[in-house]
Amino acid sequence: MKRTISLALVSLIALLSCFGAIAADEAQRTVLITGSNRGIGFEFVKQYTDRGYRVIATCRSPDEAAELNAFAAEHDNVVIERLDLLDLDGIDALAEQYAGQPVDVLINNGALMRGDDGQTFGTIDYEAFDTFYNINVKGPLKVTGAFWPHVKASEEKMVASLTTSQGRQGIPIDGFAYYKSSKAAIDNLFIDIGRRGRKDGVHVITLIPGRVPTHGETNTKGMTPVEVSIAGMIEVMGEHQLKQNGKSFWFNGNESK
Repeated sequence: MKRTISLALVSLIALLSCFGAIAADEAQRTVLITGSNRGIGFEFVKQYTDRGYRVIATCRSPDEAAELNAFAAEHDNVVIERLDLLDLDGIDALAEQYAGQPVDVLINNGALMRGDDGQTFGTIDYEAFDTFYNINVKGPLKVTGAFWPHVKASEEKMVASLTTSQGRQGIPIDGFAYYKSSKAAIDNLFIDIGRRGRKDGVHVITLIPGRVPTHGETNTKGMTPVEVSIAGMIEVMGEHQLKQNGKSFWFNGNESK
């Protein structure tokens, strides 16, 4: 009799342990990050990995992302996927691949930024202009729409897109016209998306990382360490309220006016 009870207890404990493991797995939060192969995107990958999230790290050319691949090889909770912001059908295909998978945090980080290569009135390269807008505006808009059901089905329900001082105020020098105006467009679009988010219970925000050294800068005076910027933005997202939807915040929590 005692042996029968003991065996029953062992079986019950094993069963409960199994359910516990399943619950823990289901409870794991998921983040999807675009432009994950370097800079700000890669730092998001590292910090969310440290927080125990399942990280879907996307970039245009995974085979060339040596540092990201090395990091993923050492972390079971990181998966790398190809996502090209110019490939709208590919974005839909990736969303379909993850159908039924809640995405707690969606971060539109991937963007195109170059220096002043004729980006001023009178010397506009309209082909380059289209490329900037397709990558910096149409791409994030498409990613947000394609993965909206995944975010809506999650616990955290957060969609963020990186910007630069509300676009109009960012980079107060001549040039950078394509980049500045494309970010202003994202700011405006996210105001509209924020209204939809309030109806669906989805948090919508644009984030300003500040000046961070992500391109091997030797003079970093006045710049914010990328680790500090990303940690700050994650905290801002964690404290975000639905009534703040569509607004833009600096990494330190200050609202951009």
